[in-house]
Amino acid sequence: MDAVDVGAGLHLKSIVNYAGNNTLLLSAAFVHHPAFAGFEHIVVDSEEEYAGNTLWINDTLITPDGYPRLLARLKKLGLPIMTIPTSEFKKMDGGLTCLSLRF
Repeated sequence: MDAVDVGAGLHLKSIVNYAGNNTLLLSAAFVHHPAFAGFEHIVVDSEEEYAGNTLWINDTLITPDGYPRLLARLKKLGLPIMTIPTSEFKKMDGGLTCLSLRF
């Protein structure tokens, strides 16, 4: 197990999330972190980093709407995608992982 210092990030899920198919969504600063070796990477553009906070639930990706570049890249994974409005949550630094309980 590796420790990951998230620096200025709120928590780990703010900078990396699993998107199915052995693929991680992550910010550019963490591409070379050894904890993420062995995975395919989708590096989220800095302008769309908020959308990196995407959920993979029951082989469906749930992602914030309004982030077209990341959405186009997610579509290449071949999984069903649901986009939802999150602008009100974003105002308080809330993301989809903050709003979910997964068991």
